[in-house]
Amino acid sequence: MSQKTRLAILWHMHQPNYQNPHSKKFDLPWLRLHALKDYFGMVHILEEFPSLRLTFNLVPSLLAGLQLYLNGVSDEFLDVFRKTAADLNPEEIQFLVRHFFSINYENHIKPYRRYNELYQKKMKRLGQQADPDWRRVFTTAELRDLQVWFQLTYFDEFYKNGDHRVEALIRKDRQFSESDKHMVGAVADEILGRIIPEYRKFKDLGQIELSTSPFYHPILPLLLDPQAGKKANPSLAPYDLDFNWEEDARAQLQAALELMQKTFGARPLGIWPPEGGLSEAVLRLLEKSAIAWTASDEEVLSRSLPHPLARDAGFMVNDPKALYTSYSMAGSSLKIFFRDHLLSDLIGFYYQKFPAADAAADLFNRIKAIAQAGPEGLTIPVILDGENAWEFYVHSGRDFLREFYRLVSSDPEIETVTFSTALERPARELQKLKSGSWINGNFDIWIGDRDDQRAWELLKGTRDSFMAAKGRLTPEQVGEIEDLLHTAQGSDWFWWYGKENYTPDIDIFDNLFRSNLQKIFQIMGNPLPDNLLTPIPRSTPANRLEVAQPQDFLEARIDGENSDYFEWLDSGRVDILSYGGAMNIANPLVKTLYFGFSRDHIFLRIDTKKNARTYFENGFSLRFLMQNDPQRWQGAIRHQERELVLDNFSDGVCGAVGRIIELKIPFNTLKLNEGDEFQLQMHWSFNGQPFQTIPARDPLKIKIPDARAYASFWQV
Repeated sequence: MSQKTRLAILWHMHQPNYQNPHSKKFDLPWLRLHALKDYFGMVHILEEFPSLRLTFNLVPSLLAGLQLYLNGVSDEFLDVFRKTAADLNPEEIQFLVRHFFSINYENHIKPYRRYNELYQKKMKRLGQQADPDWRRVFTTAELRDLQVWFQLTYFDEFYKNGDHRVEALIRKDRQFSESDKHMVGAVADEILGRIIPEYRKFKDLGQIELSTSPFYHPILPLLLDPQAGKKANPSLAPYDLDFNWEEDARAQLQAALELMQKTFGARPLGIWPPEGGLSEAVLRLLEKSAIAWTASDEEVLSRSLPHPLARDAGFMVNDPKALYTSYSMAGSSLKIFFRDHLLSDLIGFYYQKFPAADAAADLFNRIKAIAQAGPEGLTIPVILDGENAWEFYVHSGRDFLREFYRLVSSDPEIETVTFSTALERPARELQKLKSGSWINGNFDIWIGDRDDQRAWELLKGTRDSFMAAKGRLTPEQVGEIEDLLHTAQGSDWFWWYGKENYTPDIDIFDNLFRSNLQKIFQIMGNPLPDNLLTPIPRSTPANRLEVAQPQDFLEARIDGENSDYFEWLDSGRVDILSYGGAMNIANPLVKTLYFGFSRDHIFLRIDTKKNARTYFENGFSLRFLMQNDPQRWQGAIRHQERELVLDNFSDGVCGAVGRIIELKIPFNTLKLNEGDEFQLQMHWSFNGQPFQTIPARDPLKIKIPDARAYASFWQV
């Protein structure tokens, strides 16, 4: 009897500890808001699909924070929501208008008439005045409506479409009363209270497996050896950090297992290492704790194998047997799974752009293609964040999930399994494991930037001071300090430090990180070091691409080949692959953009990850949008009937595709002169559907230098 292809899906649910160690309130509301929007519904939907078997990874810091909310702990957003609208002071009104539109506009503001009116009113006034006095803009009734709508839009879809109280409020739309607001608060408390029992119910039914992560979500390889960052990416500049905090890693792991046992009545068999971060030292730690399975990313596996994994032009893995199985180190019982990076990131970052049925069908067809191309008995691991993506989907992704779950449940050749069930099939032996994470196979985001390293230095200095003082502290003080240290070891602080990622809340994250360390010195009775009073962030935020300017005038032959080393030597450069962010997508097509100028032309060169022509021969097309208001130029490169077609390449615009893509555009096309600035954005499509936009956010702004600017680069 043939073996079915197994699909092992893991939804990773994680929020850090936002609780301020001094005020005991949460400084940020995201745990509560994600809990309202996603945590309950993500598991409750399985009532409609009883044959599905899924794995949910619940991080203990999330569970502990949820319990604090249920015990009455609040956050500033919640305080402002609860306050009677007529009693809001000027600072609270400013806070309300600034923060209560903090959600995706298209899916969570625009669909609701009143909420959208309030948003448009805010944006119109900001267009007229940089820092308005919002008391003079919004009435008390409008402020109350804003209080209500910010909570309503975060409610789970099962409540928006299924709870008569919430449905009535959505229909009412405006002119909410304080009693309406109290109703919203009561429903919110109800949703929070249903989350843990719902996961317990489906665990007890055998429909889901619950795994976990070390308590405060630390990057385990870095706790055991901070030089793991340099080992995973030798091109990093040297940094002076040396420690081994195995005791802390073991304590966080043990605390996680104990909380899961207490909360759900069973000790998890599996550990999802935070950010997929693994090393051989971490594997030994997990095996000592009797963990049965763990997982990471295909890039980590690829770097660990004698021959790296490769994908063909259609992004199918060339050797499916190598990826779609479990592994173990010699002599070890611990099994390791490696997620399909592409499938996971398609859900996380790509399918949000498609109609739900089309997206679900595409994902299902890709899984079927793997099953049909490979040998029987494959296990396909799909592992991703189970909350952040859904804000960017219509109806929080429920339409997409329903259709995908329906397709998978009804297919006789595919079965969904938990990761513990997937252990039944034999594992391959792995001779070595190269340390890395699910972001680019390295740890750059958490230790590669000087800001990251400064944070680690402060953490190490604080821990060293604690170890020196530990002998004179009470057991209660030691326990409190260790909890603060473990909180500060969480990955989230380091995720936001440095240039790779951007959040408007970086000052709050930074203050929380340093507050945890400051509290330790307060408990010890030691003087507070000055360096804990100084904000850490110094790097360029990730919402700006770093652009290296051209050094001289340029004249390139447009042939699609890098035929002359000196041809582009003085060009400007944008390293697209170094542009990070929380929205890392699988298989970025472009590595580097080069640009330069003659006296009357723009020159562009796009270096792709593979031979550029191959992409167009396999269904990709590329559209360029260049703009110098009000002038615009749009051109496209596509493949048709075995020939490359260059659309709108006329009036002096020319291009070529070979190993690279090269373009030449006259200044006159955009009515440009030296010293002018223009915008550039590239839109990739695959089989006619949007695939990637580069840059992903705003267009790249490029200024044409004049001769004086070039002269500043000359050396005598």
